[in-house]
This record gives sequence, structure tokens and C-alpha cells, in this order.
Amino acid sequence: MTPVKVLLIDDDEDDYILTKEIFNDIPQRENYKLSWINNYEEGINAMLKSHYDIYLVDYRLGKHTGIDLLHEAIKSNVDEPIIILTGKGDAKVDNEALQIGAADYLIKDQISPYTIERSLRYALKHTYSLKALKESENKFRIIFERSKEPFLIIDSDGKIRDINNAGLTFFNYTRDEIQLLNAGNLYANKADNFVFVQQMDAKGAVNDFETQLITKYKEIRTVTISAFLQIDQHATEELYYCIIHDLTNRKQVEQFSADTEKIAVTERIAKNLANEIRNPLSSINLSLEQLKLDLNSEDESVNLYLNIIKSNFEKINVLISGLLNSTQNKDLNLQPRVLNHILEESVMKLEFEADKNQVTVFKDFSSNEIMVDVDEEQISEAIHALLSYSMHCGCNSITITNYLTNSHAHIEIKDDGPGLSQEEQKRIFEPFFDSKTSGTGLINSKRIILSHKGKLELESKYNEGSVFRISLPLSNQITLWDSSIR
Repeated sequence: MTPVKVLLIDDDEDDYILTKEIFNDIPQRENYKLSWINNYEEGINAMLKSHYDIYLVDYRLGKHTGIDLLHEAIKSNVDEPIIILTGKGDAKVDNEALQIGAADYLIKDQISPYTIERSLRYALKHTYSLKALKESENKFRIIFERSKEPFLIIDSDGKIRDINNAGLTFFNYTRDEIQLLNAGNLYANKADNFVFVQQMDAKGAVNDFETQLITKYKEIRTVTISAFLQIDQHATEELYYCIIHDLTNRKQVEQFSADTEKIAVTERIAKNLANEIRNPLSSINLSLEQLKLDLNSEDESVNLYLNIIKSNFEKINVLISGLLNSTQNKDLNLQPRVLNHILEESVMKLEFEADKNQVTVFKDFSSNEIMVDVDEEQISEAIHALLSYSMHCGCNSITITNYLTNSHAHIEIKDDGPGLSQEEQKRIFEPFFDSKTSGTGLINSKRIILSHKGKLELESKYNEGSVFRISLPLSNQITLWDSSIR
């Protein structure tokens, strides 16, 4: 076993001799090798070169003190433990030395082979533990900073203590901004935060807790959170270490596939149903025309009934034609267009209808020239249907907003109407859901937006109104405009 190299820094040679005798009386004296330096300058030089494993420093060193040497060593990142020696007990010096970073404090006339060996052993053990802890912290810090997934450290009150760069990118906050927030503000559904904290308190860890988080610009991100609870060494504080796995893109692909399949099924049903209805309907129409010729009646009652049959035939025919048109996939003629212009025109087309229904339309459009690659006719049709639906829901006002995020343009159509129940929200994009949409529901709007690789969602609260949210990919020509991304 290599002996521990101990350096005594003391300007009194007699003290060195006494200390050496004490070391000689240590039962395991072969484990220690004592050296001596008698001045401050050589002492700090030896420390900076890390020639020794541990240092015994006298409080009085000529014009300097052991506290001065301790300050200099700590400032210079000396890792080896330092024990301060003094001729008499002084609580003030004791406390000051320990606060600065001394490993221990010994009074010279109370030193014995046992006390000094115990102090050396404990100081070395404590230093080794601190070094191991520091190495672990450094490794964790490297993983924390380099992780491509968001990583947050949160205390039990929800205060965000730290976040890595991936987390800042994910939430779109600066470090200063997010550290002012409570973690509960990051949840789209505040109840999820309560459930998460309950599970952490009960189990000390959570694996794949699925929830939705909200970014600075109100983007909803579907994620799973894996976390563990860490209690500090003084048992005074609990910290939650949380790793976030973003499932948004995967969920969007799954939802897109589900929506596409649902629309495809609806199209097949609609076409089959239309054909089944049109065949007997054509027979009815031909029979009606023949009946009118055969009767050639001047009886007003007979003609009235014949006209009623004819009128309802035409209504049914229009409904069938509308249903078929709503399910037909039309080729897209994609062109770069300014989103504000499309929205302005959509609002203008509804001005008469808005006045008639006494609905006020508010516009909160981005000052940026947001460019999207769209088939203007089809996308206008989809937006018009959504606006028209909101206008007839019994609201007093509609607010249309648009804004940018990193890769998408967003449109929100918000009304202050009665809102929808959970069951109604599930069926809103089904055909014949509501008579206000002429039988085809809003499925045509969803089909058009999906064909543009976009997304259409509804958020509604009963008696609080509804919001249609549309997102569309930005045009490749967006760089032609000087736009600041939200």
C-alpha cells in the first residue's frame, strides 16, 4: 500500500518535531509519510502542483495566516483536503475555516496519535466521496446537456430548477423565461400535473406517463414523461428529474392515417348510398313526368300534389349531388398564397350572412406575410364551411386569428356560442351530423385540409364556445418575406 503523503505547513520547527513524534506513535504509521514546509509561498506552490495527498496548515504563517492559504487554495481549485491547526481553540476561526472549505480544524495541544489519524482518515474519505460525487455530477451534466430529448429538474413545489437546451427548443422559451414558470403551467390539462405529482410522491418514480404539454406559442405536444425522485444529502429538498419523450409526430401520423381511412370509408358509403338512392329516384322522376302527361289535369289540387312531389325530388337530388361532391377527391392546384388574403376574402363572403345573423366578426391577423402552398379555391371552401358553421351555432361573435410557428401556419376560428358536448365533439366531422351543414357535415373541410398535409382540430367547452384550429405547412417561398417566426 502506498503511504499517504502528508505535508505540514508551519513556520515553527519545534511544532514540526512534535508533530513528527505524534506521527511516529500512530499504530499504522507506515500508512503515512510526513513532510514539512516552513513558509506560505512554498506551501501554496506545493498545493498548486498537487505533490501531496493532504495538508496540515498552521493558523499562523508569518505575515499570513492559514486562512489566507486556505482561501488561495480553494480559489485555485486545490482538490486535496486541508486541515487547519492552531495553538488554542477559537470558535470564530473554526467556523470560518469550515465555511471556506477546510476538511477539519484541530487544536495543537489536544492532538494525539489517535485524533490526528482519525482526522486524516475522515478527511481523505470525505474528499474521495466528494470527488466521486463530482465525477458523477459531471457525467450527469454531460448527459443532461447533450441529450436530444427535453430534460427538466423540478422541485416538489413545481419550480423549474434546470432545463437542458433540448428542453428550451421543445418549449420555445428562453432559460430565464421558463424558470419563472411553475411546471403545472406546461400541462395542457392541469389535472394531469396533479396525477403526475401524486404518482411521484407515492412511488418515487414514473415511467411513460402520457400527457399533453403546451409550448410558449400554445402548440399542444403529446409526450410521455419518465421521472425519478432525488432527495438531497441533507434530506431537506426533493427534486424530480424528468425526461420527456415527444410522441407528437408519431401521433399525428397515426391520426392522419385514421382520419384518411375514416374519410375513405365515408366516401365509399356515400357513393354506394347515392347510387342506391339515385336509381329509384330516377324511376320516380320518370314516372312522375309520365303521370303528368297522362293526367293532363287542370285540377289545381292534382297539380299542387304533383309539384310538391317534383320539388322534393329535386331537393333530394341536390342533397345527393352535394354528398357526392363532398366526397370526391379533387386534384390540388398548389400555388404559394398569402394567408391573410385568403382569410380576408373568406370574411368578406360572409359579411351579409353575419349581418343577417347579428354576428360580429373580429380579425386578429399576423402582421407577417404568411405564405402557404394551397389550392386557393379548395382551402377557401374549407375555411368558409368552418366560419359558416360557427356563425350558425348561436354565437354573438367570431374571432379569426392566424400566426406562425417554426414550420406551420396556424388559423384559429373561435366563437362564443354554447359549445358542444363530448359526444358531439366526437361526431362533429361525421356526415349528416348537423343540419346546418347541408348533410355533409364538416368532413369536406377536414378532407381538404388533410389533402394539404394539414390538420384540423376542434376544442369546445359546453356553454363556453368552440375553437377550430387549422395548421398548414408553410410555403417554400416564406423566405422571400421578412417574417419573424412565433
